[in-house]
Amino acid sequence: MRNWLKIIVTLTILGLFSNANAEGYCDSTGASEDSDGVITFTGAENAMGDCAFAPDEYTIKIYKMALCTSAPTRPTTIDTYDVSSCVDVIVSPEGQDVNLAAGSEVTLSGVTRPANGSYSYGYLLMANTFGIKAKKQFTNTMHTFLDGATGNYCWTLDSSAYDSQSNGVGWENPSPLAECGGAGGTAGIYNATLDQFDIGEYTAGPISVTGGTLSADLITDANGLVVTAVRTADRLFGVQTFTTPVIVSTDSSLFTVSFGVNQASSMWMTDEGAANQYDVYAIGSGPFSTFMTVE
Repeated sequence: MRNWLKIIVTLTILGLFSNANAEGYCDSTGASEDSDGVITFTGAENAMGDCAFAPDEYTIKIYKMALCTSAPTRPTTIDTYDVSSCVDVIVSPEGQDVNLAAGSEVTLSGVTRPANGSYSYGYLLMANTFGIKAKKQFTNTMHTFLDGATGNYCWTLDSSAYDSQSNGVGWENPSPLAECGGAGGTAGIYNATLDQFDIGEYTAGPISVTGGTLSADLITDANGLVVTAVRTADRLFGVQTFTTPVIVSTDSSLFTVSFGVNQASSMWMTDEGAANQYDVYAIGSGPFSTFMTVE
């Protein structure tokens, strides 16, 4: 059954935790992305709308994936999640790393075929750290925060940080997470740990996306409870409600999980001081989406 499940990356799905950029492009107040993927920023950074874009690579670690006949109960700060109505499709105690490079197709191991039936829900248990590799071109002059190199390109460096650090407090000079310069720069892997969805928020959704609704909770593997502080979560628990149920029949041979990563990275930056120039600290993680189909 090793070939029964494949992950196929797509770049056309709405984001999991954001309703910005309906087609996945950076296109909002003070920010735009052309058909070649070149971004232009205008005005003060704090007046811009959301600007999320596809990274070159986006690596996740999957521990469990399942289909469910009724809605899983989401965890809270006092009760763990209930998935008693679900059947496991993947169980990987050590986790399986999946690189969601654009257009890639990956076959996972440890796949179990669920029983024939109709499944209106699914859930995914994964690590909350994402490996991001990105190099982005801008029409603006971009500066490596705070006194580093400048240019029209910025790229990720081999490094790690928490998303809660995106507020600018305690940023190092120069940035250890990203660098800007000319076209010859080489991107590394930035490991971004999602430890809050917004300031003090550790749950998200449900929100409407292509194919249904999605919700997510930041939890710990130790107790399965929603965390209450930054830098404490080590798992992301996500639930999808399907608009059209997933039907598994005797003829089913392929279970496809599509991840939309068109909004899976975004800029951490501040105003440089000169008009339409910016100090870049990181190319951080943004939202991704997922849905499941059976053929």
